[in-house]
Amino acid sequence: MTISIVIANWNTKSLIEDCINSIFSTTRFSEVNYELIIIDNASTDGSREYLRTIKDKITLIENDINVGYARACNQGMKISKGKYILLLGSDTLMKEGTLKTCAEFLDTTPDAGAVSCRLLNPDGSVQNSLKKFPKLKNAFYTYLSFDKLNRDYDMSDFDYNSTCEAQQAAATFLMIRRDLLEKISYFDESYRILYNDVDLCSRIWEAGYKIYFLHSVSIIHYGSHSTKNADFALRKIMYSDIYRYYSKHFGFKAKFLYPILAFRLIVVSTIKA
Repeated sequence: MTISIVIANWNTKSLIEDCINSIFSTTRFSEVNYELIIIDNASTDGSREYLRTIKDKITLIENDINVGYARACNQGMKISKGKYILLLGSDTLMKEGTLKTCAEFLDTTPDAGAVSCRLLNPDGSVQNSLKKFPKLKNAFYTYLSFDKLNRDYDMSDFDYNSTCEAQQAAATFLMIRRDLLEKISYFDESYRILYNDVDLCSRIWEAGYKIYFLHSVSIIHYGSHSTKNADFALRKIMYSDIYRYYSKHFGFKAKFLYPILAFRLIVVSTIKA
């Protein structure tokens, strides 16, 4: 097995069916061997019922509760058989040649621990999917809505037309060496929803490997529909993940971020309500 595709799903039935069909229609087993592992986090929108109808084509893990993104992905990664593991969002559409090209890149680039590709909006425009590792000031700028001060962190001027090293790439599409994931113990499950990918990318670099962005291939990405539907309880977990990351990396200084996140949680939850 060359590639294990791992998708965590929570209430994205309107998207995951198209995602799965796009993989089957664009990737032939004669070109690259792959398996598809779906972890459903107690969906209530009909996702689980649909996934059960294709159990002969996928490996399905059904959780009785929503265990969070990180733990769900770890469930899939730990039973996978591929040389490479692809973390893929359920809100994506695969494009021809993307899986094969990324696997070949890892085959021929020994210092690459992981590789990402271009993420496209449905209209074909390129999404900003790469960032530098955040400094504490970036958290203040982000959660006080001073986004213009984060242009360097957000890599706003990068044109996405060249292959390059990347500090962090979105786990919407991130293909990683299996042996490396085993070495660094997969996702840190204390990050249930957010910043698990930032932490994972950080540990890939700390292990002596690089992450690359490959500009020549792409997928379509609709957006974070699961988190857009989050209620107050789920958003509280999301903001706890953010605070956990900055506390881990910046210690006592991050305590000044707590009231900002608490205020933003209340405001965003009120607006969504």
